[in-house]
Amino acid sequence: MLHIQLPPSKSLANRTLVTFAVEGKPLPSPDTSWSEDMLGMYRVLQGNGDAGAAGTGFRFGMAFWAAQEGKKIHLTGTPRLLVRPIMPLVEALRSLGAVINQRKDGSWDIEGVKLEGGKVAVDASVSSQFISALYLIAPLMANPLELTLMGDAVSAPYVKMTKAVMADPEWPVEADWSSAIVWALRASCAGESIALEGLTRCSLQGDACWANWGLVLGFSAAYEGSSLVIRGLPSRPREAIQLDLKDCPDLAQPLVAAALLMRREAHFTGLNTLDAKEIPRLQAMVAALKTLGLRDVSSDTSSLQFDAKDWVPKEESLVVDALDDHRMAFFWALIGLEQALDWRGESAVAKSYPGFWKNWNA
Repeated sequence: MLHIQLPPSKSLANRTLVTFAVEGKPLPSPDTSWSEDMLGMYRVLQGNGDAGAAGTGFRFGMAFWAAQEGKKIHLTGTPRLLVRPIMPLVEALRSLGAVINQRKDGSWDIEGVKLEGGKVAVDASVSSQFISALYLIAPLMANPLELTLMGDAVSAPYVKMTKAVMADPEWPVEADWSSAIVWALRASCAGESIALEGLTRCSLQGDACWANWGLVLGFSAAYEGSSLVIRGLPSRPREAIQLDLKDCPDLAQPLVAAALLMRREAHFTGLNTLDAKEIPRLQAMVAALKTLGLRDVSSDTSSLQFDAKDWVPKEESLVVDALDDHRMAFFWALIGLEQALDWRGESAVAKSYPGFWKNWNA
């Protein structure tokens, strides 16, 4: 049985770091387990305004520094980060009194002030991080924050996570359920048994929902000691996979890869936020499936559907690229269980899971 030490949850870690900073507590020191996203959040909170590719660090950092009276910072990041959605948060902060101005290159100059608090509306249909960013800095506002959410809210479990962290911040944080699904799907597709260390039955992470999908995805899951043990079922399910990922869109890419390896028909919905992520992820998955020779693929702005029952790996090695996206790297890692690959961008996993390849190839 493989025993896998998972990285810390970057979602929990980033919220905890901001909570510590808001409370004026010292930040924990980075170590080798920290992902690039965690390091980006740490840098921004320390006053280095370059978030790199860390979208969470950029959004939470914008809110944090907007509420730091008398402080100034130039907040920037990679070219892709600077075109990712941010205006709903900017508009909400400005309505609270924030002084935020955008430069021509897409970066931001922020002058910290005492934010007013009180009533504010925010578009919740693009990213839950806008909501979380405002809640995290609410203790620094002059008046209690009263948020009104506009539109169809996405990724609601992440807002619940934010509130739980603010109420009781702890360090170190839980292991990461978002990356753990890659191992569960490997166990299912390859018939392995894998112990995922550090996953708890009562998790703050919404992505822990995948542990309940074993009958659909072909694995059993049981808590044994301090680990969640995943065992691939001897007989894979054959019925169509139908999952709504509105609350857990970060699970999409490994699930799509596994559905292909299982030769299953699949219909995934709730994907409307994917094209605003590190890369246009929905477009990238459609292109990847076609590269793999799948013909029956259809998608719109929020769903992806395909039938892989007749899929056969190509004899030749396929040249592919993770496109600087850690979750596309997880996609190709799973595909590589059956399809020979000559691919680029493996290092993208460091954004969330720096030790991934050491474990995967062991």
